[in-house]
Amino acid sequence: MEIVISRGKVASGADGITTPQAAKARRIANFLPRPELLRDAVIVHNQDDNTTSIRFDTAAGPIRVLLPVAQGFEFYIIHDSDTGPRILGSFRGASLSVRAVAFRISEFLRTRGLK
Repeated sequence: MEIVISRGKVASGADGITTPQAAKARRIANFLPRPELLRDAVIVHNQDDNTTSIRFDTAAGPIRVLLPVAQGFEFYIIHDSDTGPRILGSFRGASLSVRAVAFRISEFLRTRGLK
């Protein structure tokens, strides 16, 4: 599933979203190694902030994996808690394949008991 946030409004579907980050998020989501991750993954295109992320609902609340905006930047794993967003971790993934990035996301969530 994909959602788009534009001018403060949330809409489902991502017709016309063809950014490199959007394409990469779709490829990463397709390679998530565990069925529960693949089923629960939501790609969020926030046009207000110019970001793309993959969101998972967990027992601890929503977790977002924020894709880098350009090569050389990091993937950020963010917990959206009641007190505000908090960075749980990050990793460099510019040189990794989308399959390796999907595996790292899966392992990060698994080892911390989030998913």
